[in-house]
Amino acid sequence: MTTDERPTLRLTLLTVLVAGMLLALLSRLWFLQVLAGERYAELADSNRVRFVVLDAPRGRILAQDGQELVKNRPAQTVSAHPRDLLDLRGEPLDEDAARVLDRLSVLLDLEQDRIVERLLSRKYSPFRPVPVAEDVPREVILAVNEHKELFRGVEAETLPVRTYPHGTMAAHLVGYLGEINETELTEVEYAGYRPGDLIGWAGLERTYESDLNGQEGLRKLEVNAKGDVLRVFEERPPVRGNDLVTSLDLELQGEVERILEEGIIASREIERKDGRFLPSVAGAAVVLDPRDGSVRAMASYPVFDPSQFVGGVTQGYWDFLRDAANEYPLLNRAVQSAYPPGSVFKIVSGSAALLGGLITTESRISCPPAWRLGNLTFRNWSPRHEGSMDLTRALKRSCDTFFYELARQEWSREEAQPDDQVDETLPRVAAEFGLGARLGVDLPSESPGVIPSREWRKTYWEQHKDTYCRKAEELTPGSYAQRVNADLCRDGGRWRGGDAVNRSIGQGDVLLTPLQVAATYMAIANGGTVYAPQVGERIVDFDGTVIREIEPEVVSTLSLTPAQMAEIRRGLEAVVMDRTFPSGTGSSAFRDFPIETIPVAGKTGTAELRPKVPYAWFASYAPANDPQYVVVVAVEQGGGGSQTAAPIVRSIYDAIFDLGDTEFEEGPRTD
Repeated sequence: MTTDERPTLRLTLLTVLVAGMLLALLSRLWFLQVLAGERYAELADSNRVRFVVLDAPRGRILAQDGQELVKNRPAQTVSAHPRDLLDLRGEPLDEDAARVLDRLSVLLDLEQDRIVERLLSRKYSPFRPVPVAEDVPREVILAVNEHKELFRGVEAETLPVRTYPHGTMAAHLVGYLGEINETELTEVEYAGYRPGDLIGWAGLERTYESDLNGQEGLRKLEVNAKGDVLRVFEERPPVRGNDLVTSLDLELQGEVERILEEGIIASREIERKDGRFLPSVAGAAVVLDPRDGSVRAMASYPVFDPSQFVGGVTQGYWDFLRDAANEYPLLNRAVQSAYPPGSVFKIVSGSAALLGGLITTESRISCPPAWRLGNLTFRNWSPRHEGSMDLTRALKRSCDTFFYELARQEWSREEAQPDDQVDETLPRVAAEFGLGARLGVDLPSESPGVIPSREWRKTYWEQHKDTYCRKAEELTPGSYAQRVNADLCRDGGRWRGGDAVNRSIGQGDVLLTPLQVAATYMAIANGGTVYAPQVGERIVDFDGTVIREIEPEVVSTLSLTPAQMAEIRRGLEAVVMDRTFPSGTGSSAFRDFPIETIPVAGKTGTAELRPKVPYAWFASYAPANDPQYVVVVAVEQGGGGSQTAAPIVRSIYDAIFDLGDTEFEEGPRTD
């Protein structure tokens, strides 16, 4: 190649290279302008459009007469996005962020450290702006909104805030709100919810979430490069949630809560035989309408403050609620706690004996102070021989040995049946009362309780056999605990006579909630129908128009004949109203009650749960000749049912029938 040809070749190559680059550039421009032009136009438009979600007020929760248990109030709030103002160390993100914090401090008259503390608090959702100040003057809201360029990442608006006009009243019933979690966001019932949304975490707030939750609104804004709002394109206002009207009698609810608390505290002054005083650590009370199962009042002690959950519960209060030393105030003991029911269960045992043909309304059985089964001795609560008696008197005097004998007869009959054809009468009859399963109350986390049976015993033993056997190996040979665990390891899956005997008086492994006991007495009071207890009555819109009625639901119907039912009812009436010697076990608590005009039927219960102090029960209904109320009280470690629970029930009836206040007095210790 000559010297003259080389520059020509280089120019040719350079021309081709430049032409290729120009062609590529033109091709890219053609793609952006023609093929992708519409897409990039949309992206450019989105850079100047912002969407603001408008929170919808939740529906209210109302008492039966329309008084508000839970409502919303408008709160003028200044909030800020932590990510726009602070770094991970909690320091201002940049100089502009530092100036915004300074301006906020002056505008809100709030120390900057306090603002930063709230922005960093784990109490608030990372998906929503954090409230810096609530209930601020309207001028502050206007200042922030009119000078957006000075308050980067800051929002000022009026938000609906949950409020509780009656403080802690009905706290366990209404519940509280909390932030939706990741698991819940994947569930069908929460379709459409977003991270940071508040949902019902407990009580009626949770059960009726879909009714109470409103539909959020949306505001479409045009903004400039600085983020200043230029105009509102469109706005879809939020839709308020519907209201829930409950069956609660607000005045009675307050009285029941007060009486339960005062009665529990007063019982702590009752001295036991060992010189110590009753602990009476906690308790529950239930008032039902036996005609349809509606809840007129329900109380659990101790209580909590639902307002503490507004805006997110603090770690300190959450730790307080979960501390065993405080007896777990969040627990709704009426629905979620299952206890041994003791003698209030005897109406179920008596019904099973009648329906199983072990006795008739005319049968009589001896009531000695002690009774033997093999080498075991079972004692009655009363040390005297009370003679031969029918079921009515056995209920009046709460004779344990009467029911022991019935349990032995039932167990012997079942043992004679083929293993695969055993007809267990008591569990079957208990199921008619709705026991051993959830009743379906419209409150979350209802306990099903336990009605032990042969199948239950075998399943429970299989689940715990390894533990029994391990303890039998580890414990001191020959000790009582070692012998018990060795026996359970070897033979704990077999249903034995002692199991049946203990079950007959509501002991052993029997566990019931106060609500289940109330439903049991409801069925006796109304003639045999077990309704699912309900707190909600209807869903209405803001104007009061009924959206949906919540109808009573029948769970089951008792098989008792009218004569058998009358036998049990006479026994329950005698417990309270028969004052002839020896008197009914509940009569002392009602000794100056006007039973002539307001007859009361009921049953005491004292449930052993060693090594704890016995649990006290009283279950009842009134007026006995035309039942309109079922009242049940249970007190954890409250001693005898006649000592602690019966006086509380008596005071609740005083409130129901407007008989005036009565002072709590110690009654005699009976079963």
